[in-house]
Amino acid sequence: MRITDIEIQNLRGIRECHITFPLDSRIICLIGAGDSTKSTLLKAIEWVFWPTWNLTATDTDFYKSNTENPIIIRGTIAEFPEKLLAEDKFGMYLRRPGVKYDRTTEDEPKDDLPLCLTIQLSIDGSLEPKWEIICNRQEPRNISHVDRKQFSIGAIGSNIAKDLAWGKYSVLQKYADSKGILNEAYTIAVREVAKKADLSALDSVSATLSDIGRKYGVDLGNEIKSRLLIQGGSLASTVGLFDGDAPLSQFGIGSQRLLSMGLNIGAAPGEAILLIDEVENGLEPFRLRNLINEFRSERSAAGQILMTTHSSVAVAECSIDEIMVIHSVDGKTDGLFLKSDNPKVNNAIQAQIRHNAESFLSRRLIVCEGSTEIGFIRAFDGFLASTKNYRMAFKGVSTADGHGETTCQCAGILHDCGYDVCILMDSDKNTEDDKKRQMREKGIPVFDWDKPNTLEEQCFLDMPLSAIQEVIQIAVDEYGYAQISGKLSAEGIPFTEDNGSIAVSDLTEEQRKALGTAAKNKCWYKRIGLGEHFGKIVLSNVDALATDSTLRKVITNLADWVLNNEEAGT
Repeated sequence: MRITDIEIQNLRGIRECHITFPLDSRIICLIGAGDSTKSTLLKAIEWVFWPTWNLTATDTDFYKSNTENPIIIRGTIAEFPEKLLAEDKFGMYLRRPGVKYDRTTEDEPKDDLPLCLTIQLSIDGSLEPKWEIICNRQEPRNISHVDRKQFSIGAIGSNIAKDLAWGKYSVLQKYADSKGILNEAYTIAVREVAKKADLSALDSVSATLSDIGRKYGVDLGNEIKSRLLIQGGSLASTVGLFDGDAPLSQFGIGSQRLLSMGLNIGAAPGEAILLIDEVENGLEPFRLRNLINEFRSERSAAGQILMTTHSSVAVAECSIDEIMVIHSVDGKTDGLFLKSDNPKVNNAIQAQIRHNAESFLSRRLIVCEGSTEIGFIRAFDGFLASTKNYRMAFKGVSTADGHGETTCQCAGILHDCGYDVCILMDSDKNTEDDKKRQMREKGIPVFDWDKPNTLEEQCFLDMPLSAIQEVIQIAVDEYGYAQISGKLSAEGIPFTEDNGSIAVSDLTEEQRKALGTAAKNKCWYKRIGLGEHFGKIVLSNVDALATDSTLRKVITNLADWVLNNEEAGT
């Protein structure tokens, strides 16, 4: 089973939403800023496939608590049980994915697309839920909770204790027919005060739990047994699981979540949809990586996993096809993908996912052309802290690497996914002019230099001589006196040697430009660490820059963007 579409109206923070999920990804990782309605999306999917007749909704579940506008949730699902295809069931309601329910648009199935059914849940001011199967060609038809039970949906959030005890809504019920066993056990317990209660028939789950523990990294040292729980001197209405004498409910939250996830996956092998809110909750990085890779293995051919995260570790384990950015403005929620039609752009974004995943968890991004610019912006962050008394993180700002020629395209994709974006890049390629113009037309600020300068060339042109002296020394310390002095001699740059250091005297504009070009061509600062060291020296000399210099203007304008646009794109 898999969700292909979700439509939502007036549920909690969502006034309007229609998201189509990709057909080529079994794992979808939802990311986005706080309050972007990621958890509400999972709750909507859980509700629309609710397996019982009773669903408790309250006035606060309505958008802005306005019960005059009903809650509507439509979930379109593929790979569902074939018994639902019978004509006396819902065979006449088959649809194709990606089509909204409007009673006018043609939604007949197509040969090259999966067969789908759409369930609609509606809740009006009476708070009474109503579930129907719908399509644009037929009148809605009620679907009972008996039929809804055939959809295998497992939701894992903060309430995982139920999955580790034999109860009405526990996933353990799918592993054994426990009703008679429990009733008999309670009768024996009442008569013989729990000591002689025999729940051994439930312990068939022991081997399953042990296997799950080994697979997901939870060490269960003893044979798992089921025992009656006694609370306050009376028998509880549930039966818990014990590892030796230790109840599983006393395990760490991470271990409990791992066991709950494994049980939910195992309860419907190869077909279940698993909803996981904040997948990283309670898990160390190594456990989280193992879990996501296990998900990918379990759901390589069937089923689906939808999870939310605020963890860069989880993001870094995902591919560009598996990440959906959730963006919400004025109650309208969109699910957006980082993938484009350009393979080079996709490779650049995938590299960013692997090496700088935290950037995708920010609200605002400075997209840098390369490593030198990223290092420079790190130094810029320290400059803001010392001169403006705030850091970029206070304003939700991080950096992303545009990988040279794909910088503008990467920035455009991020902008389209709801990020507030600006660009820092060079001006040495005429081929970039049209791309920069297109970015500015999209509302993306581009911070660049006088043509045809790079960052290094502009800095050497505008910096005071003392700063030039210091940044040359960075190169000397990194590459050695002989290499740097040889390059200066070849460029006709006058200098003197002082105990292994290079001292330069007054420089003409042409000599300054030649120094900057040498720094660019020889990659003196083409590592993030070197770019940061370079940037610290440049930025410590801001007050010595001419007020009308391009370097000072860019630094000032970039600081204004960080400070003044903190609400942009939210």
